Amino acid sequence: MLSIRAKLTLWYLLATFTGMVVFGIVSYSVLHYALLREKQTHLVGREERLIHMLEENHAQRVLTPLDEQLRDYALVTHEGNMFQIRRLDGSQLFPPASPDADWSHVDGSSCRERSFQVVPFRGAPAMVMCHEIALSGIPVRLFQGGSLNEELDILRIYRNALLFLLPGLLLLSSFLGYFLSRRAMGPVDRLRKAALGIGVGDLSARVPVPAVHDEVQQLAEAWNQLLGRLEEAVGRLSQFSADVSHDLRTSITIILATAQLALTRDQSDQEHRGDLDRIVTECRMAATLLDALLSLEQSKNFSHEVTLRRIDLCELVLSGCRRVEDLAETNGILLDWDLPSEPVFIDGNELLVSRLLGILLDNAIKYTPESGEIWAEVFSVDQEVGIIVRDTGSGIAEVAQEQIFERFYQADLRERKTQAGHGLGLSIARWIADAHRARITLTSAPAEGSSFKISFPMPLEAHSSLPAHATAGA
Repeated sequence: MLSIRAKLTLWYLLATFTGMVVFGIVSYSVLHYALLREKQTHLVGREERLIHMLEENHAQRVLTPLDEQLRDYALVTHEGNMFQIRRLDGSQLFPPASPDADWSHVDGSSCRERSFQVVPFRGAPAMVMCHEIALSGIPVRLFQGGSLNEELDILRIYRNALLFLLPGLLLLSSFLGYFLSRRAMGPVDRLRKAALGIGVGDLSARVPVPAVHDEVQQLAEAWNQLLGRLEEAVGRLSQFSADVSHDLRTSITIILATAQLALTRDQSDQEHRGDLDRIVTECRMAATLLDALLSLEQSKNFSHEVTLRRIDLCELVLSGCRRVEDLAETNGILLDWDLPSEPVFIDGNELLVSRLLGILLDNAIKYTPESGEIWAEVFSVDQEVGIIVRDTGSGIAEVAQEQIFERFYQADLRERKTQAGHGLGLSIARWIADAHRARITLTSAPAEGSSFKISFPMPLEAHSSLPAHATAGA
């Protein structure tokens, strides 16, 4: 396969060759026409001089016979041998000798107006002009000719010069075409080298954009736009992977804790069934959360409709606490909950609110030392209802509280029992709260524990759907 540079050179060479051929043909034709026109003008001038000479002789009453005057004219005229006069009946008036075989093929039938013919004359091409005129009152046909050898020599020299110059010009054009193609492809080559240096690990780099407003600049800008879209797509993919790992890690931890407790203590068949049922429920929840994340990522611009329905916060908190109860017990933490006697309803998405509660409980377990306590509470005050999760953990410094909900942010918590996470949980929690038009607040101090409060608006009479944008993300 030929490179673009080689193709450009060949195209340039072909265009140059075509241009030279066209130029040669056109210029040769123009020169040929100009030489013939000049010859015609010369023959017309000879005719006018003959007529002028005869008219002057007649005015001066020269008594010399007409044939002698014509002979004198032929002697002093260039190419006088190519001069003949015929009567209209075809008989020859001058020269008086028998008809010349060289003139026999010259057509004189249509000479009322000047006509020109190119005919062979005595072995060489010649141009002959025929014109009906009156000489001394006698209507005749005047034939005057001129050799074309000089004109043909000029054309031959010009043609040979073109043929001689053509190879050299083509060779020069090939070098020039290669040079121009290198110059033209230079910016593209720089773009290629810059693009090769950009990898998936770092898509923030951009190819250089030339200052000249041309197609290469447009190509560079298109490349940079593509890199921007790729960077955004890779960022979304990384965000999706982090969200999935966060949710699955919590579910796997709960399943592992439940299974370990079931293996380390004596239980009845009914208790074993309860543990298995909890594991099955957790697996289903993890699968549902994974499907929700997939739907979220596939939706354009990471936005989707969060369908809300009437849910009971008391049932949701009870289910969420029982879900992590074994995990808290494994870590030596007391988990308790405080629920009002009457149901507390909100308009929300049960899956997402359960996920929000799970994040807060999971974080509380991670940051609460052994023998610590965690409380989950449902409240209903004035026009607000919601959930409060308190713990007796390590707490969060005031400077960290301002950034704790940012994606990938992690405070320096030396008393944390588990491995470092990804700093995603609270970012996901705030996104879910925003999707429900809820407000999440934090009260905490180092070594005094933390308290997270999620305040939902009072439920509306009619169910509705709120658009949620995952820009805060998980």
